Amino acid sequence: MTRASVSGTVEVVVARGKRPTARLVARYEAGRLRDITAADASTPLEPAAAVVLTLSPDDAAAVRDGALDLSVAFMRGQMKMAGDFGVLLAVLPITRDVEHRAALSAALTAAL
Repeated sequence: MTRASVSGTVEVVVARGKRPTARLVARYEAGRLRDITAADASTPLEPAAAVVLTLSPDDAAAVRDGALDLSVAFMRGQMKMAGDFGVLLAVLPITRDVEHRAALSAALTAAL
C-alpha cells in the first residue's frame, strides 16, 4: 500500500492502563487526512477502523506538544497498534505533514 492509496479510518485511543480516557477518529482519503474528530472514550471502538493506535496520556500530550512523533513512539514501543500493519506503514508518513500535525494537536487538545 502506498501513501497515495491510503483511504480508511484510524482510531487513536489514549488509555491509562486498560482504561481509555480519550479517543480520536482520523479518516483518510487518497493519502490525505480528511478529518480527525474526538470521540467519547466510553463508546466502543470504531468498527471500520483499519488500525487502532493506543498511547498513554503522557505520550499523547507529548505528541500534542510536538515533542514526540508517532513514528518514534511506535518504534520505541510507546504506541501500541492493532490492525492492518500495511495501513499503519502508509499512514505514518502522512502524520509528519504540517497540516496533519496541526489537526492532531488540536484534536488531542480537545480530547485531553
